[in-house]
Amino acid sequence: MIKKLQEIFPSLIHGTSIDPMNKKNYQWFLTANDEIIGIKAEEITSKEDAILTAFLTPYHGLQIPSTELERMWSDLLFAGKDSNLIETTESYRFIFFSLSEEPNDISTFHEAIHGLFPNQVPILWVTSLEGVIIQESRPILDDDISFSEIIDVFSSDFYLDLQLFISPFFTAVNRAPKYYSWLKKAYQLIKKQNKKSVISYVSAIPHLVMEGNNIKEYPLLIETILQDTSQDEALLDTIQVFLECNSNVTLAAKKMYMHRNSLQYRIDKFIEKTNIDVKQFEGALCVYLVLLLRRTCE
Repeated sequence: MIKKLQEIFPSLIHGTSIDPMNKKNYQWFLTANDEIIGIKAEEITSKEDAILTAFLTPYHGLQIPSTELERMWSDLLFAGKDSNLIETTESYRFIFFSLSEEPNDISTFHEAIHGLFPNQVPILWVTSLEGVIIQESRPILDDDISFSEIIDVFSSDFYLDLQLFISPFFTAVNRAPKYYSWLKKAYQLIKKQNKKSVISYVSAIPHLVMEGNNIKEYPLLIETILQDTSQDEALLDTIQVFLECNSNVTLAAKKMYMHRNSLQYRIDKFIEKTNIDVKQFEGALCVYLVLLLRRTCE
């Protein structure tokens, strides 16, 4: 197979220990035997790219997936290949990371990441400085994972500045490539303006709404924020009135002819289902913008 490909693509290089970072104008693929194939991007047409990805796995990272779980997630996100993840994964979220410089030892870097999570997590590299951690299964408590602790560990032990962008939890594994692609764009947009070490996807919403070229992605944005509440009209109406009353429960209850406790129950229900605290400014702004967008997209 390699010889035939070399006849078509003269620039082709291959091996098991190639460093893709030294040839950044190449497009990379993995064979079934974990051999890396590199071809100059200028030699590959869109039609040829479609053919290559039909029998090779696109390779985007600094390191070959080292576990079966990493391979399955890599195939799903980067090649759109179906896997057993759909049957075995109940929930997941993406934790995008960005480093100030390349780590000296990738294996030690991975060990440190694994040690900070209850279970071993898949780690996929996109460039030599950026990648994504995939956390499967929702923690029982929100503070089970201390992202500040992760930042501190890498600052003190590796002398690296680390930035994290945290997505919500999802349940639809078959939609993971769409969620990943959209959230990656969101992170690339907000990281230029937000210098915090840990950034929530909620922080990105106002910036995304301001981007005129994201109109086609509004339905996905709305789905990501509202999640299981997206079809609960009564609940969403309550939240919108609450926000328009300056988050004043008493005033909102009076306006909706509801008991104050009933309104508070609905607010708590929304927070539980979306994991967005609409009683805080950032969460309130995010949800209100999304509710307005939802009206315009109907």
